[in-house]
Amino acid sequence: MADMLTIHVDRQPDIRFQDGGLRHALGVKSFGVMRANREHPQEADGFGWTYNHAAMLAWYCGKYYLEYLSNPVSEHETPGQTLLCDSEDGIHWSFPRVAFPAIEVSLGCYRGPRSENMPQSILTVPHQRMGFYCAPNGVMLLLSFYGIVHDRHLCAPCDGWGVGRAVRRIYPDGRLGEICFLMYNEVAGYNCETAPQFEFYENSGDEELISACRELLNDRPVVNQMYEEQRNDKTLFPEPLRQAASFYTVKGDEMITVFKHGVSMDSKDGGRTWSKIVPNPTLRTSTGKVWGQRTPDGRFALMYNPTPDGQHRWPIAIVGGTDGRVFGGMAAATGYMSPQRYGGIDKNLGPQYMRGICERNPQAPDGRIHLAYSNNKEDIWISHIEADWDAPAEGTIDERFAGNELPRRWNVYSPVWAPVRMTDGGMRLADFDPYDRALAERCVKPSAKGSAAFTLRVGPVCAKGEVCVALHDEASGAPAEIYFTAEGVIRVRAAGRAEPWTEYAGVTELRVDFDCLRGRFTLSAGGKTKEFAMNTACDRIERVSVSTKPLSALPYNTVYDNGKYGTKEKVLPGAGEKTELTQTDIITFRFVSED
Repeated sequence: MADMLTIHVDRQPDIRFQDGGLRHALGVKSFGVMRANREHPQEADGFGWTYNHAAMLAWYCGKYYLEYLSNPVSEHETPGQTLLCDSEDGIHWSFPRVAFPAIEVSLGCYRGPRSENMPQSILTVPHQRMGFYCAPNGVMLLLSFYGIVHDRHLCAPCDGWGVGRAVRRIYPDGRLGEICFLMYNEVAGYNCETAPQFEFYENSGDEELISACRELLNDRPVVNQMYEEQRNDKTLFPEPLRQAASFYTVKGDEMITVFKHGVSMDSKDGGRTWSKIVPNPTLRTSTGKVWGQRTPDGRFALMYNPTPDGQHRWPIAIVGGTDGRVFGGMAAATGYMSPQRYGGIDKNLGPQYMRGICERNPQAPDGRIHLAYSNNKEDIWISHIEADWDAPAEGTIDERFAGNELPRRWNVYSPVWAPVRMTDGGMRLADFDPYDRALAERCVKPSAKGSAAFTLRVGPVCAKGEVCVALHDEASGAPAEIYFTAEGVIRVRAAGRAEPWTEYAGVTELRVDFDCLRGRFTLSAGGKTKEFAMNTACDRIERVSVSTKPLSALPYNTVYDNGKYGTKEKVLPGAGEKTELTQTDIITFRFVSED
């Protein structure tokens, strides 16, 4: 069956820009969950490990749960462990706890690829393509696979030669049950005698756990996600599959599974049998994952890195559709994110390996799409995406910020060390991160002529920092940029040059009147008004932003070290140290389109 999925794209992403030069999805709020820190482990995970990847997400009993795997420096590095965070609001996250620790296993029984100097035993490295399963009896299972990497050139934790898949309960109050083996990888030589570290689940004495595990093992679409780690088990997988299965139900018993590399298969009988796996030429992606799901408003969405360049995995794009097969309206779900701070082998750049809440599991009640992922394979993130992410933006906006909820129509980029939160005084952007920034962005009706006005309370601003207000076109250009400096001066970048304009203090009323046809914008602040030339020619303004650093201040596109050529691992200077605080409050925002 050919071309089961079709992606209609008006124009392909330009990965010179981290947002692909795409229009931005409306109302996406992205929050850092864990910021890697080797210098101060207590600020991160307690270990200081800087390879963190493969986030999995669930909602259970009033909390989000996010699982990810972690290694000291590089991918597939011994030892590894799986960590777990939780959150009641998806914004404030708990300190990571070890869910599946590394274990030492014997290699005396090992039947996989061998090296000349095989050790007697080895510490494991985790790998999982699925992390949560809520059984019909209400038991939430947490899962990971114990892999083996005795030689990076010969084996990986997902090559089919690992120890086995482990499972434990998450109780409704958040406690974790005992670790058991769900399946031993007997093809590789492991069973209850050669891997005695944990009990087999059937011998756990927990009847609810046993019933839940049996349900999981009988759920074929779920089991298909386990293929890579146990691909050599021909009883479990008589036919080969592909990497990183993501499935969703179209209607009735009709299901679709998408994999890496833009291939997919479908089922007409609820996942018991599947068609042949076929490529979809319009789904242009590489080694990053693809996530597909039915959205809370009854439509469908695919999220993936829309580029064949697997080294630069940006942006996470979202496309939507009504029938689960035909998609379009591509937009960027992620924009600019921090540079890679810590080098390591196979640390691909950008936001990647996204996973949402599987349809088998309880869904969060807020009506949003939820997506977990890693950035640069070192930091863990979550994005909350409005179900109507592709709705038209308004041409007339008048907002005053108050209360506890971040405004629905705003896009928010909130790193761990640059949080965006609501306060009594407005929407606050705070920043003490040397290599990132806080950002609040509003998509507006694409307009050739109009005005944008802010009430801002700027300060403090760190010595080398600036708060930036910018107007953007669709293709990531910034025709107008206004900077608030630490010295109390407003600088304006116009015609490609940034020059001091006027002073500011306390609360500032800032208004920008723009005319794209004339290539001019007029600023009003502090009782002064002046016209400037735009930095770039553009047809329309499509969004406005306030951030705690100018975009040009951050080194996004540099590969610091991929480790493949024997180069010494590099670390950005001061990667683990906080800077002085830069802060601004957005009190009001007004926009009027004159188109």
